[in-house]
Amino acid sequence: MARLKTRSSGMTTRWMTLTSVLAAVLCALSIVSADEEYSEYLPRHHVEHRDVSSKINKKELMIVTIKQEPYTMVTRDEFGNPLFSGFIPELIFKLSRRLRFDYRFREEFAYGKFDNTTQQWTGMIGEVIKNEKDSNQGADIAAAAITITSDREKVVNFVKPFQNLGFSIVIKRPDYATDLPYTFSIFQPFDPALWGLIILSVVVVGLFLWLMNMYNPYEWAGRYGLGLADKQQSEYFNLAGSMWFVFTSLQWQGFEKAPRSIASKFLGCVWFAFVSIVLVTYTAGIVNHLFWASMVHKSASIRSPFVDLAHLITNKDYKYGVLENGQTYRYLMDLAPGEEFDAIRRYLKSPEGQAQLVKNVTAGIEKVRKGKYAFIMESMMAKHEINRRPCDLALVGDQFGNRAYGLALPLNSTILSDLNVGILEMMEEGELEELERKWFVDRNECWNVTVMDRLATDVASALYVNKPKSVDLGMFWSPLVLVIVGVIASLIIAFAEMMYYRQWGRYKSSNQPQGQQLKMDPDEGNI
Repeated sequence: MARLKTRSSGMTTRWMTLTSVLAAVLCALSIVSADEEYSEYLPRHHVEHRDVSSKINKKELMIVTIKQEPYTMVTRDEFGNPLFSGFIPELIFKLSRRLRFDYRFREEFAYGKFDNTTQQWTGMIGEVIKNEKDSNQGADIAAAAITITSDREKVVNFVKPFQNLGFSIVIKRPDYATDLPYTFSIFQPFDPALWGLIILSVVVVGLFLWLMNMYNPYEWAGRYGLGLADKQQSEYFNLAGSMWFVFTSLQWQGFEKAPRSIASKFLGCVWFAFVSIVLVTYTAGIVNHLFWASMVHKSASIRSPFVDLAHLITNKDYKYGVLENGQTYRYLMDLAPGEEFDAIRRYLKSPEGQAQLVKNVTAGIEKVRKGKYAFIMESMMAKHEINRRPCDLALVGDQFGNRAYGLALPLNSTILSDLNVGILEMMEEGELEELERKWFVDRNECWNVTVMDRLATDVASALYVNKPKSVDLGMFWSPLVLVIVGVIASLIIAFAEMMYYRQWGRYKSSNQPQGQQLKMDPDEGNI
């Protein structure tokens, strides 16, 4: 009995231990899952406390940001509270966990520039400057895709850049289309001029067969005149019959009766050789054209209308512009060296160039989609835009103009060094790269279009190089010469036949066939 109690007690203990282990594992998994879900859709107002010890001596940091996908996206919950998500909110979230601080987001609607009228900075930069004068005013941090510039560096401090990038050119994607606009026609294997010569050959050969039937005494009509053929036989190669013979043999349908004279038979042989060459060439051509027509392509070139910035400014068909008074505009107008940038500056200062400036990125993208317009913008945002549906945008040329994005702080901020260390640690550990991949690459909505576009570019480039060419007179002159030689040779043979008939071939009373009623030749009693 004691043994049973001991064994039962041991089993109970093991069962409780196993249950505790499973509970601990489930708890750990739920915490990890909660953290992952939390990082996907970031805090409404602030981060919960992760640790009572904080490196930053402030109860809660006020952070201003601006709505710009995928850096910062703002939605509302059922109570109207803002929900911030995107690259910037997750960056701040990860920094807050490293440096153990609370924060609260507030949305602003401008990056910030110096207003000459009020002699003050506006937007997020202005909010950070306010905090320098009064820590209870403005914002502790401006977190967005803020370009680090010398003018801004004079009035605020920037944390180490979290992104280094440049500028790119965005255009409407050249149309390679997945439809088949190439209209196939049975006449495409041959050039129109060659078609005309083939038809002319049909008519000429048919006429010559008819004429030889009429005037060659050894043909059916000639024999009918001599009483050696009946009426039906004499009509085998009348005009309609001759044309029918030529046409049916051209279609490889055979023929009912063959010519009788040597001249006509020789012309028929030449015509059969010509027909064989025509049909074999046409069959090969139509197969090539059918294959090419079945491929994905368009009759217009799928290549970009220009290849880089220098080509863009010389392209008369395309207009181009930038964000009005943005950092791209400032770079092009004040900083960028080179002759092409001198041309861009002259253009943007002109009334025509001023008309191509846009108020925001969305307006620039909409203008691109209308066609014949190139929008110059930050490269990372450009990559984001071309990977969004409806997947009709493309980048042209290489990235140019090195720029950097950073968090802006007041000049007297005491948290600058901590944030610098946090950004550098995230960079060294690959977290920044992971964030970029998550928000700029993994969210690609056009991966299949990108792959198809690359394949179509490679395949269609080869297709346009190897596009079947219609057979023209330059390729097909020798068969036509064969017909001409055949017609001339048959005329010579026909003339020889008629001369032979006149001298030796006419029937006389001495060589008249027995049992036939022949018509009398009026000349010297010849038949």
